[in-house]
Amino acid sequence: MVARFFCRKVNSLLVLISIFTTALESRAVTILSGPTFTKATNAPLAGLLELTTDRLSRVGVSVDDGTNQWVRNFHDYSTNHSIPLLGFRPGKTNVITVTVYDQYRQATNAAPLTFVTGPLPSDFPPCILVTNQPDKMDRGYILLRNVNRNTARAYLTVVNKYAEVIWYSTVATTSDVRQLGNGDLFIPLTTSFVEVDMLGRTVQTWNVPSGLNINLHDGVPTPHGTILYLNDASEVVSNFPTSATDPNAPLQTTNVLYNRVVEISATNSSLLNLWSPINVLDPRRLTYLTFQVHTPQGWDIEHANAVIEDPSDDTLIVSMREQNAVIKLARSTGQLVWILGPPENWGPAFQNYLLTPVGTPFEWQYGQHAPVITRRGSLLLFDDGNFRASPYAPPVADANNYSRAVEYAIDEDTMTVRQVWEYGQNASERLYIGQVGNADELPTLDHVLVNFGYVSYDNGLSPSPTAPGASMIRIQEVTRDDNPQVVFDMAVFNYTNTSPSYLGCGPTAPTKSRTYTLTRRNPWAT
Repeated sequence: MVARFFCRKVNSLLVLISIFTTALESRAVTILSGPTFTKATNAPLAGLLELTTDRLSRVGVSVDDGTNQWVRNFHDYSTNHSIPLLGFRPGKTNVITVTVYDQYRQATNAAPLTFVTGPLPSDFPPCILVTNQPDKMDRGYILLRNVNRNTARAYLTVVNKYAEVIWYSTVATTSDVRQLGNGDLFIPLTTSFVEVDMLGRTVQTWNVPSGLNINLHDGVPTPHGTILYLNDASEVVSNFPTSATDPNAPLQTTNVLYNRVVEISATNSSLLNLWSPINVLDPRRLTYLTFQVHTPQGWDIEHANAVIEDPSDDTLIVSMREQNAVIKLARSTGQLVWILGPPENWGPAFQNYLLTPVGTPFEWQYGQHAPVITRRGSLLLFDDGNFRASPYAPPVADANNYSRAVEYAIDEDTMTVRQVWEYGQNASERLYIGQVGNADELPTLDHVLVNFGYVSYDNGLSPSPTAPGASMIRIQEVTRDDNPQVVFDMAVFNYTNTSPSYLGCGPTAPTKSRTYTLTRRNPWAT
């Protein structure tokens, strides 16, 4: 009797649960407030969508700008929604339709919103599509820092595969920007690093230790909670050369600028490590770049422009542009492991550290930028190609020169290096940039995104027939095979400006720009 009564109670409870569930399923979610859309102050083509609902819901957004339509679904359930929307094009009237879905997939539509995007600023460097094959391109978007050299105005810019600007910001930057894993941007300034979200809002700031200001070429958050960066220092060097063209020129005692590698904690910005590569290099080694830059601290003899980690053996790799050398250092001791670059003018003490080239074709890099370790363990970098010679061999004139992306495979057991891929030397369009540049392995396809960040010669001629001092940016996505194919090509340049004083586009010298793909993830629109 008791068991029968208990079963009746249980059955009654199940009926009540079923009735309650059915009632919930029959009632659509209610929007309590919003939706509202607020334009971002520091990112004019983006904004924040906000709304609340009476119970857990997710949000879907559709946008019609008159010529393009797109849909974006967000899959996080909440009652309070605050969603950045990115990817709007300039000069468009966007009708935004918001739909909320409950956990039973019932939908509630809100009244449409309107977001009118203004035109690009009048001095915004034009992004011109040269060619593209959208179906053959890797996924994602391109982030770059471009500068109108006539106004010195810098814009962080994102373009899609059609070279259309879909995001920009004038948030303070210097020469480098990279995307973090959470989608925010990491920017080095003189005395601090800042993390900025895609609405242009500062998320976090790291102030560097006193006396260790940031050399603006690079700043690298590591996977183990630290930040690596470069720092400038100087010292007096005796018996220093006075000429890169006359081997009989007298020697001198002079100040030189060199670079240190600094590591700080990403938790509290405290100093963790400080390496001085000049202690294991030859400060008197001469290249054709030695006397290119003179600073208040002396001749810029190293001009380090990148530092990365090699996690396979706990080492550091540093690019030293003025030395035409990429070096590897042991993290624990700061001692040399190898030197990648032309062997001329290295003394006897360095011979065991010089990598020996094997195989053909092979060419050394000169004035390089931005080395990265690829998925297959090789080293990919941008070879600016300055002079393509060492003192006192005849240098190559800029108009006859070329820049390229190049990939090297290094065998540390045999201390040899093999060139496994390059793009630029035999390209149909010969581009030369005397400074900056970048090459990135793309995430999905076996492609490389190459940033010719300061083109001064295009097939031996100035980019502008009327302005010999003008430079342009060219960004190309190419296949990584023996005969690289260009599947995307964008020029950042105003071809209609015929003023002799037009300076064109590029980063402000002597800085470096980086180009990255931004992965297709929420909240991007296109």
